[in-house]
Amino acid sequence: MFAASRIQTRAFSASARNLSKVAVLGAAGGIGQPLSLLLKLNPRVTELALYDIRGGPGVAADISHVNTKSKVTGYEPTPEGLSSALKDAEIVLIPAGVPRKPGMTRDDLFNTNASIVRDLAKAVAKSAPKAKTLVIANPVNSTVPICAEVFKNAGVYNPKTLFGVTTLDVVRASRFVSEIKNTDPVDENITVPEQPP
Repeated sequence: MFAASRIQTRAFSASARNLSKVAVLGAAGGIGQPLSLLLKLNPRVTELALYDIRGGPGVAADISHVNTKSKVTGYEPTPEGLSSALKDAEIVLIPAGVPRKPGMTRDDLFNTNASIVRDLAKAVAKSAPKAKTLVIANPVNSTVPICAEVFKNAGVYNPKTLFGVTTLDVVRASRFVSEIKNTDPVDENITVPEQPP
């Protein structure tokens, strides 16, 4: 494992010991649904707020049936719903956005996801300015700086509470290298560099 990775994981785990509320913005998408399920299974999460422009309350109803203690609430796709989802959140995860489709360049992806992330970041700056914000929407090396600029403009930027989630790129890189080398992906530790906002 990477030393930096372990330190970040420990720091995040330590801060997550006494969580009360986690908000997922984009909870009905291909990443948002399994992410929400994993959060529901995490005993450190006591309240889970699920928001999406389509299907948030439905996903919340399904996820709420998982037999753990945490409370799950789905929020309507309105400004009030988004504000309520974020109110008192300690951690905000942003998987919202569209996945890259065949033939789509990273620039095309950026043009689509940039405005989505920008608008969600504005809501976070207003309703949960002290939350730890984890950006998953791709391209992460561009969406994290968007959040940083929105937070700076709102006067709430803290570089210690804004994160880009690159785990998917690390997993992919490990798999691709293992296919070329004919090795087990678990044994391939690949570092995917992050660009600071």
